[in-house]
Amino acid sequence: MSLATICGVTVLRSLVISILAVFVSRHLSKLVEARHSKRSFLLFALILAPLLVPDLIVGYVWSLMVLKLSQYPFLIELVYSSLVFLKVVPVGIICFCFAAPPLVTSEADFIRKSVRSASAQISGVAAQWSFFFWKNVLRSFPIWALLFLLAFQEFEMASLIYRDSWTVSIFDAQARGVPLHEALSFLTVPLCVELLLVTGVALLLSRMQKQPQFKQHPDSRSNSVFSQMSSLIYLLIAFSVIVLIPFSLTGGGGLRAIGSLFRNQLQLLGILQESGWGLLYGITAGIAAWGLASFFFSENRSRQLKMLGLICCLPGLCGSLTLALIMASLFLTDYGHWLYDTPAPLFITLVLFLFPRAAFLKLIFRSQWQREPLFLARVLSHSPNQSQMKNGGRLQWIVSGRMQYWAVVLLAFWAYWDVTISSILAPNNAMTSSVRLYNLMHYGQNSILSAMTFLSFCIPVLVSLLLLPIVKKLWMLTLDQKHVTKTVSTS
Repeated sequence: MSLATICGVTVLRSLVISILAVFVSRHLSKLVEARHSKRSFLLFALILAPLLVPDLIVGYVWSLMVLKLSQYPFLIELVYSSLVFLKVVPVGIICFCFAAPPLVTSEADFIRKSVRSASAQISGVAAQWSFFFWKNVLRSFPIWALLFLLAFQEFEMASLIYRDSWTVSIFDAQARGVPLHEALSFLTVPLCVELLLVTGVALLLSRMQKQPQFKQHPDSRSNSVFSQMSSLIYLLIAFSVIVLIPFSLTGGGGLRAIGSLFRNQLQLLGILQESGWGLLYGITAGIAAWGLASFFFSENRSRQLKMLGLICCLPGLCGSLTLALIMASLFLTDYGHWLYDTPAPLFITLVLFLFPRAAFLKLIFRSQWQREPLFLARVLSHSPNQSQMKNGGRLQWIVSGRMQYWAVVLLAFWAYWDVTISSILAPNNAMTSSVRLYNLMHYGQNSILSAMTFLSFCIPVLVSLLLLPIVKKLWMLTLDQKHVTKTVSTS
């Protein structure tokens, strides 16, 4: 099958997945908006958990199950598409929950539906289409485009389940030793698809900014019992397929073989060293990406600076494989070849890859920050009273600092489990654990590999929990130092 045909298959698959995901995400977002009880935490956990499970682990577990369906390619395609669908739906739910309300108010739509006369202008086809476009299409199209890009750029599960995808074809060609300029030529069609989609979203958003914004009241209509039950059933199925089954198999097999792994010191030291490199790359790239997002997208930034930040998001939106190959070609030129076998290309590429995700998290967290408590916490932290100053620092950590810490942790986690960028750009003596696991997973499943996978997952989780009190302490010390410096300068 030619690359153009494979790219067409990927486009068609991503189109179907993203359209279905938009409808499901929109329906589930209504359930989230209607929940204001103590059970909201459990609901958010069910929604976000599939998003936090690495694609590598999901593909590893389901690859063995798919082998039993080798005589039924349609069922294999259905399983793979379902896994991608379940992975992108949480992103759609988040987008719908924090997206701006439709430009057509519910009152205007009620008036349109109340008009029964066929001769009325508001009942015409043009008016009906206009209402549908301004109420549904404009709000859903950017979210659909994002979900399409996520499905279109998926690599790990497609490779392990042996599905046709342009990412797998180009990555395998590059791994077989195809010259880099030839591998770059393979990116022409996928890159055109991505740039065309991003350009369309940019033009649509620029048009929406010119439209007047109306203050709308939230929809107070409650979901039916059937709607709530169907949504909860879907969330339980998604949690079981993406979280429960993979971790029960890898965790169960890994715990049984963890003793054998610890006795094999050479293998244990190898996975610990590679996990350490992955943590180093992930933490530094996550901090840098979050710092850039804070620089470009803070509330007091000018519109020109925010536009520059949006332009800087473009490389990361093109996907990890495209970005890695382009950056590799840049660092193999006469000006950058001396940096190629160093961590610098990998670090820069990871920052560019994480930057749009950091900007996305920054905009979401900024909408959740409560300005009044944050302002009062800052005022309290500048109090001359030592006790009040410490309480103000603690409140700032609760309102703002803790949220930023977990944002950096999430970015570092994504970089830690990246395969394509690390495989192409990481130095040979500083390879990450995700690349090693990816290579071993193609030889089948065994208990030792499950133990290595489970250990590689637990390491960043434990490190993030151990660093939490340390970062909090440093946060408090930094605020105290700023207060002392300001006091000395004013006196």
